[in-house]
Amino acid sequence: MTSTAASSAPEIAARTAESERLRLISLGVGFRLLAASVFLVLSLLCWGFSGHFNWREQLPAVLVYALAAAILFALRHRRLLARIALVPVALDLAVAYFALRATIASYGEGGPVVAGLGLGVFVLIVALGGLSLHRRLVIVATIIAMAEETLLLQQAGVSPWYMLLACCVLGLAGGVGVIIVGRTSRLVHETAEMEAARHQLADTRAQYEQLARLQRDKDSLVQLIVHDMRGPLSAAILSLEFLSRELKRQQAGRDMLEASDDALTSSTNVANMITQILDTNKLEEGRITLNLVPVSAREMLEFARQQALSRAQGKSIKIEVDAPDDLFMVADRRLFPRLLDNLVSNALRYTSTGGRILLVATGSGGEIVLSVHNTGEPVPVPDRERIFAKFQQGQTEALRMFGWGLGLYFCRLVAEAHSGRIAVEDVVGWPTSFVIRLPAQAPAPN
Repeated sequence: MTSTAASSAPEIAARTAESERLRLISLGVGFRLLAASVFLVLSLLCWGFSGHFNWREQLPAVLVYALAAAILFALRHRRLLARIALVPVALDLAVAYFALRATIASYGEGGPVVAGLGLGVFVLIVALGGLSLHRRLVIVATIIAMAEETLLLQQAGVSPWYMLLACCVLGLAGGVGVIIVGRTSRLVHETAEMEAARHQLADTRAQYEQLARLQRDKDSLVQLIVHDMRGPLSAAILSLEFLSRELKRQQAGRDMLEASDDALTSSTNVANMITQILDTNKLEEGRITLNLVPVSAREMLEFARQQALSRAQGKSIKIEVDAPDDLFMVADRRLFPRLLDNLVSNALRYTSTGGRILLVATGSGGEIVLSVHNTGEPVPVPDRERIFAKFQQGQTEALRMFGWGLGLYFCRLVAEAHSGRIAVEDVVGWPTSFVIRLPAQAPAPN
């Protein structure tokens, strides 16, 4: 499992938020380096060509600022930069104040103009402070900028009203900065939450793919084992059939004959289970091509009745068929009889001695309805959907005693493969009724 997968959503969100904040601070540091480079070049040009030697006095401050900006830029990808977010803002305020103060002193009558330009510089510094995403830092930077601008205007001999106006402008800039910080912070947190959700989705997808691979490997292993079991089991069934014939020919005792028949029946049931497992996997994967032909519904039900007759007689259960002779349906002659056999076997399993089972076929409303009714224990309503799921059984003890959770699932797959559906429905007079509804797709053959 990856390190991302091992992290919780809050941890991912926190890391993403910190990364976004560091990115914004790095953006401000890059802008400071660009501004320092521009001011340094302008200072050198003015010193060399303007003839004013006072530019030389600004060079040390500009050089210090450029060097500091370069160091901060080199640290732009380190978390340390987020922890010292106050340092760049403090450096901006200090360098700007002392540089402007020296410039005002050098320009004499032009001092008020320089002091006025300083207002724009301080507004920019407050805006850059907002990139740290700290409201307190913006507020502190705004207050310090107000104090420094007031001192610069006072040095330039500007009226107190202009000082008040400058403070109001800086106050508005700080307020806007605080609002922007709030909105940007929310945007960063939303981005962090989306990133955490994306990581979780990727982790879930990876886990799902891993489980899908394990499931495919398990299914392949089961199919391989089950397929290899068919050979020796078929040989055992042939041997048991031979043994049963020989015992009957030699008129062996009743106990020997019953033991032989029981062994043959059990082996045949296991062989049917193996076939059902293989067919269930093929139905799930859509690898079975049905051979759909028109067949008599009554013929299908009579065949299911004959298959279960010996088992029913052992429990004194009466099996009846109620179907018209002229009702035909479209079905696969290999799979559909096994569907009916599963339902009848299920009915025999849960019908008590002396009970009754009725197999019914009707046609109405453009569909064929096949029903298997029995007088056994009713299926609880909460279990009626669940028992058709793979490896699922009823919640009650009586429903858990028999079966292995694949028979009714196989019935559902076969019914759906025939474009139909199967369900447990309430039918008057019967405790339990399994009903199959199929589309009427073919007329009776001539």
